[in-house]
Amino acid sequence: MSEDLPMVRQVSFIIAVRRIKTLGIAITVGIIAIYIFGLLVAKNNVRENFEAVNLGTLIFSFAAVPATLMIKKFLMKKVNMSNFRNTYFTAHIIPFSILDFSALFCITTNLFVNGNILYASISLVISVTGMIFNFPNEEDFKKIKTQD
Repeated sequence: MSEDLPMVRQVSFIIAVRRIKTLGIAITVGIIAIYIFGLLVAKNNVRENFEAVNLGTLIFSFAAVPATLMIKKFLMKKVNMSNFRNTYFTAHIIPFSILDFSALFCITTNLFVNGNILYASISLVISVTGMIFNFPNEEDFKKIKTQD
């Protein structure tokens, strides 16, 4: 890829960004779908003395956002034009999967195991916000070009 023309590199970058954004949107839609289906059964699942687990999953979901931002920043330092195809994709997919896991863990615990709609809703908002923060942006290409 080091012999490619600058325009070819930029087009490759745009294609990769679109694929990553499509995957991020699909993960976000999946989180929202699980949340909506969980709302249908949340009132049937009420357990006593389960607040500590509900709160723990919410804290885990909240802590996942800054953790994924740091992971993405760390992984982005390893991206350059010669290894772009693999490392740039990985720098986004790992944070997406961590956010997906934390959101689904909190939502399923708070809706399917014990009906706590408030915590599940907060987790949904936190996770969608985290996904948006982890989306690729156009400025990444400029940074990657300078690292090469």
